Amino acid sequence: MKISTLFTLPFALLLALAPMAGHAQDAYLSGLSFPRYVKANVNYPVVVKAMNGSTVPVQSFSVRWKVDGGTWHTGNTITVTPPGLQQGYYMNVTHPVQLNVAQGSHTLTVEIVSSPDQNTTNNQLVCQFTAVNTWANKVVLYEGRTETWCPHCPAANVVTNSLALNPQFAVAKFHTSDGLANTASTGYYNTYYNPDFTPAAVLDMGEYGDYPANYSTGLWQDEMTARANGVAPASVSLTSSMNWTSRVLTVTVTANFTYSFTGTFKLNAFLLEDAVPGPQQSAPANYLHNKVVRAVLGGVSGTGGIIPNTPVVNTNYSTTYTYTVPAGYKLADLNLIGVLEHYQSNSSRYCVNAAKAGVGAVGIEELQSADALLNVFPNPFTDVLNISLEGTGGSAEMELVAADGRVVMHQQVLLGDVQGRNLQMPANLPAGTYVVTLRTKDLIARKAVIKVD
Repeated sequence: MKISTLFTLPFALLLALAPMAGHAQDAYLSGLSFPRYVKANVNYPVVVKAMNGSTVPVQSFSVRWKVDGGTWHTGNTITVTPPGLQQGYYMNVTHPVQLNVAQGSHTLTVEIVSSPDQNTTNNQLVCQFTAVNTWANKVVLYEGRTETWCPHCPAANVVTNSLALNPQFAVAKFHTSDGLANTASTGYYNTYYNPDFTPAAVLDMGEYGDYPANYSTGLWQDEMTARANGVAPASVSLTSSMNWTSRVLTVTVTANFTYSFTGTFKLNAFLLEDAVPGPQQSAPANYLHNKVVRAVLGGVSGTGGIIPNTPVVNTNYSTTYTYTVPAGYKLADLNLIGVLEHYQSNSSRYCVNAAKAGVGAVGIEELQSADALLNVFPNPFTDVLNISLEGTGGSAEMELVAADGRVVMHQQVLLGDVQGRNLQMPANLPAGTYVVTLRTKDLIARKAVIKVD
């Protein structure tokens, strides 16, 4: 098999991933994002990045894998188009043999084989995973650092705003040193991650320390997708209620295990706000910040002592938080993330599963149901949009938000009336993906739309 498409990684990431360059061929592997939990007796692909840590190009190689020290499954020899795989480049490799195992804990070993290879100490990647017969759908937790003074953050926010639309991705953005920072957000993020750069991202709480904070925005979606392809050994659900007069929010986070394993478990919840206006370096004045962490309801340490060290399968473990929402936060734009954490130490923790919901809604299904009521057509559109909300009439507030967070249109509409039909979009609106946000006194709904020329 001959592959001619090569890719480059960001230079700083290459320095972290690559061994010291020498004068001999040095093929090695990186990026084994195999899910921590998978379905038992179901096929899963083994995907890695083949890399070169030397100035001598790699001309050909193969990848093989084995489970629990068993038989090697060797893939085809891959011949790289001349001049070969050069230093600083990588190739995505999907092994032709998929992995399929019975329930239980397993060890996966993946190895690159090339000749000559003067450094064989870095040829293998090893990961632990568990196959389960009963599972919950996996929601991947993204915890990012972003700051209003950061000139590189608008581009990263385009990526994370898109990720947040995926129901299997829970996106929380922490501000730690700007006007949107708060004590809870700063304390939590700096206690566990404390990167000296921004934008920064950690997936699933760092996966016991195996996933450090990084700014490789181009890799986040693939890495989150790889994790979402797995399953979880526990479900997480959220229920909440809001007293719209007193602004008192009550949130209950519940975990229910489908597979029992031993450890220290904690629950927590993040309160987020969307469409927060504020300054942003290297961005227009009318910038909106999304998924801003406004409160960490369980505190920096989360809530322990609810779940025993060996949880009982199919048993609900819950904790309830009460929080008075400050007057400056828009109630209609608040949403929640609930997390179940497996804790070993501050530098070694893992998000077993997460859930996201709107304030006053119950779980992902209810969060999505409001979006499902919103009808926007045509989609794709050129210059006009028609908007309706099933079962709802009266006044509403409509915004058209660009992928970088800018509000490019803001208008009051009357649902069920001509004001919701044939809405003229801004002149010279560039082609691309936008999000229509509709707010009524009772709910908020969003839908992605595509502008074409």
